[in-house]
Amino acid sequence: MAIYKNITSATTTTLIAKNSSRGGSVRKVLISNNHNTNFVTIELFLDDDSATYTILKTIIPPLVTLTLNDETLSFNIKTYGLKITTSN
Repeated sequence: MAIYKNITSATTTTLIAKNSSRGGSVRKVLISNNHNTNFVTIELFLDDDSATYTILKTIIPPLVTLTLNDETLSFNIKTYGLKITTSN
């Protein structure tokens, strides 16, 4: 099942909530910077409410899409939530 999020400002967004029925297996993550001129810094991470564990932290240029296609991103949904932080 696909999850789509449109993030338009610097914020932290929960992609898969801890204890959700979604499950903790991710096949692909696409992150697009649709802005014409601004770079965006993203951090994709797991959060257990007391600590965070970074999966990826990078800068995405304007009008570029980053694809994570590992098919091995699995985590315990009862322990962790998957989140993304964006900033510019």
